Amino acid sequence: MDPQTPAFMELSALLTGFYRIVNDPEDKQLNQSTADEYLRRLKGEFPVPLPKLLAAYDRLASAIPKPAIDDVLLGKLRAEPEFADPDVLFVAKQIVNIWYFSQFNIASGSTVDGGFYERGLVWPIIKAHPTGYSDQPFAYWTKKP
Repeated sequence: MDPQTPAFMELSALLTGFYRIVNDPEDKQLNQSTADEYLRRLKGEFPVPLPKLLAAYDRLASAIPKPAIDDVLLGKLRAEPEFADPDVLFVAKQIVNIWYFSQFNIASGSTVDGGFYERGLVWPIIKAHPTGYSDQPFAYWTKKP
């Protein structure tokens, strides 16, 4: 696991508003490998702005006592000078995209697959299963239950 994965998970929870990523022990364990892979992919595409964003978050999160992941902390993060950088703001938006849709955009406008479509946060929110995804074998629908 990347040593920055825990901070990335906290930052992700803060940006997505899906606090269970880090607050719920079961969700945290389930999402740790996903976060590690998302971090790897985003670092590969955004080698300069992503570390800046993580550093800004780390500065705020290292306060004692550790601040809650909530709207107050999000407001403080958005007030950090790094957030004025359009590249950092773009990366923050891509962190939200990758968690909700398992895809993100790069500066050229291309979309990159996050690799975990079926784990997107959007599915439980809209109370639907991932379109076109099944954990059943091919042609399972041809057999009666």
